[in-house]
Amino acid sequence: MCIRWVFEQGDCVIVKSFNDKRMRENLDIFGWELTEEDRRKISGLPESRGTFDFFVHESGPFKTAEEFWDGEIVAGQSTDQIAVRLDPTSLQ
Repeated sequence: MCIRWVFEQGDCVIVKSFNDKRMRENLDIFGWELTEEDRRKISGLPESRGTFDFFVHESGPFKTAEEFWDGEIVAGQSTDQIAVRLDPTSLQ
């Protein structure tokens, strides 16, 4: 139901599952719509953003963002690599 709600908002969700049953359920968002009451109830839920706050907390496994971040990906690194690969002039 939540994935359908996001779809109706015009956004996308990246789901992570390796369970066949759940993957099929995640695709079962087409061919039906939420009711107005469903939309109203979901829209009334407290909003929460997906961040690393789950891991970084004074009582969590990492106390600071610096402890959490391993430095493996540098800002812009993967974007630059993709841009070079997709640049048609680089194929000449």
